[in-house]
Amino acid sequence: MLVPFVIDADSIAPDPAWTPAQQRACHRNLLEAWQRIGLLTYDGDTFTGSRLQQAVLGLPQNLRPLWQEILQRVPLVACGNGWDGAVSTTNLMSFADTAQLAFVDDTRAEVEFSFGEECDEKIQIAGNINVSICRLLAANQAMSFQAALAIAGTHIEIGDTFQTIWETRFKLLAMAPIKRVCIVDRYAVSQHIICPQTRLSGLERFLRLLDADASGPRHITLYSAWTAELHTKKIEDIEADVRLILGHLPNKTIKRLKIGMVPNTGFRDDGHDRFIRFDDYVWDLGLGLEVFEGAYAAKRSSATFKTGIAVLGYKQVEQDLAGNADTKTREIN
Repeated sequence: MLVPFVIDADSIAPDPAWTPAQQRACHRNLLEAWQRIGLLTYDGDTFTGSRLQQAVLGLPQNLRPLWQEILQRVPLVACGNGWDGAVSTTNLMSFADTAQLAFVDDTRAEVEFSFGEECDEKIQIAGNINVSICRLLAANQAMSFQAALAIAGTHIEIGDTFQTIWETRFKLLAMAPIKRVCIVDRYAVSQHIICPQTRLSGLERFLRLLDADASGPRHITLYSAWTAELHTKKIEDIEADVRLILGHLPNKTIKRLKIGMVPNTGFRDDGHDRFIRFDDYVWDLGLGLEVFEGAYAAKRSSATFKTGIAVLGYKQVEQDLAGNADTKTREIN
């Protein structure tokens, strides 16, 4: 769901022809779009050693705190293949496999990429990969950002394949350096238990997909409910069933899974939502993990992507479920 992008390191220096208010508005537009839907790729192996970091440190006082605040909160991806932080017509392949969008200042757009005065964005071909070059001042209108935002509130429809659902909404979140993932789904465990052996449950499918695409170790927390289907089960039985799922994962990127089994009434009182949270990014799913059961979605489901302050409410739901006096937990390492 996140859009991977790069910024030409020299382009974030403020245009001297702009007023301080214009400079601040330009940077705010970029940063707001970034924290909602973007995933920044930087040059080098560590951000502290990157040209982009040096460029941020060189920003004037009216802009630098805006950047530093978001850099402390959002995941970042290292390009790590020798790319020097500059965006030019000759080095698109250096970052084309990790980013689909690049931002440059007006001068670079017009001189290096031959933008006309009315042109804000162009598609460049790097091998078989399309890379979009966009003026920094038009960052919030970038086509990739707009397309991703359109998906952010689009329902999952009957017939959508699990692969399409995963690739359009979850894959880049899995690939981002986000260590902790939380699943809140009242019915995830009961639907796994009653799922026919001829197909994967939504829970097992999601964990398999996450294991395949995660860029590093992941720690999962799962909150589900003691629904009527589980009246003969104990927490030890649930733990054994989840261990079987993890035992079948080939990459073993899921290093820890904590199960919180909550009384059904606890979900009624504390958590009506069914959602998946990747740190500060949340997919609120009407049908929860059921959208991954079977080869394609059998039912229509709402699907809404949330970031920023809206995520605080989801974290509170998790705290309420964890704090229920009758919640039983098990941790699988």
